[in-house]
Amino acid sequence: MPPLPPKPQGAFRLLHISDLHAGISDWSWKYLLDKRCLGRANQFLSRQGKLSLQHLDTIAQWCRDGLADAVLCTGDLTSIGSQEEFRLALSLLQPIREACHGRFLYVPGNHDAYVQENLPHLHQAFRELNQGLELEELPCAQSLGPLEIVLLSPARPCAPWLSHGTMPPCDWDKLGYILNSPCTGSLRLMACHFPLLGRRGRPLFWRSRLEGWQTLLQWGEKGLFQAYCAGHVHYPFLLPPEQARPWLVGAGSLTIQNSCAALDFLPDDGTLTPRLLTLQEPPLTP
Repeated sequence: MPPLPPKPQGAFRLLHISDLHAGISDWSWKYLLDKRCLGRANQFLSRQGKLSLQHLDTIAQWCRDGLADAVLCTGDLTSIGSQEEFRLALSLLQPIREACHGRFLYVPGNHDAYVQENLPHLHQAFRELNQGLELEELPCAQSLGPLEIVLLSPARPCAPWLSHGTMPPCDWDKLGYILNSPCTGSLRLMACHFPLLGRRGRPLFWRSRLEGWQTLLQWGEKGLFQAYCAGHVHYPFLLPPEQARPWLVGAGSLTIQNSCAALDFLPDDGTLTPRLLTLQEPPLTP
């Protein structure tokens, strides 16, 4: 197990994981009729046999050893959002949830909301992973120790050539109200599958970015939140605050790029220190 530095005295540590893509190689003729055909082809060509699922055991052990206080997952548990995939993902995450005593939050990724037919499975998994919270309640703020985590859910079924995120006007209105209300914790973080910027500090390509990302970035520059945690981009990145911009944390893919992030918050002085973690690559698991 790779070393994780001990927490600074008095710190609250949040582990940020993303993009497990724990797919099952089932097949149905119905996949030929919609986007699931692309998801299965992508899994076979670029992911089959390359998932380092053992890293989930490492995350659980870190929590048992007191090296982390809570865990945030920013989506893409699955490849096509099937019931079988969500069952697998829930079983893989159960030791982590037990090890961190239920201090676990999850927001969906675009692969979790791949097609309309599978949305009931997403809603059920979301409810179980978030202690009874309903997906329809997002955006909303949740507490993890001294942190307020604002959960976003822009992942929705979309055209086969798109992998972007979008929210209706009513969700933007609700989000604006939440961010302009007093923070319920010592520090406010945003959790969303879609990054505001890519790992080189540039906007994502139009087909894969969050619609309205400019508004969120402006709200962050106004100090309405101090860090933004995302997945979607499989390579990890960390963009420090510049020109009043909040921390932008991309955990990367835990099972494909062997990466995650840790955010240490010191309530006494209000400092937040994110860092990227690269786990030692274990033998590949089909």
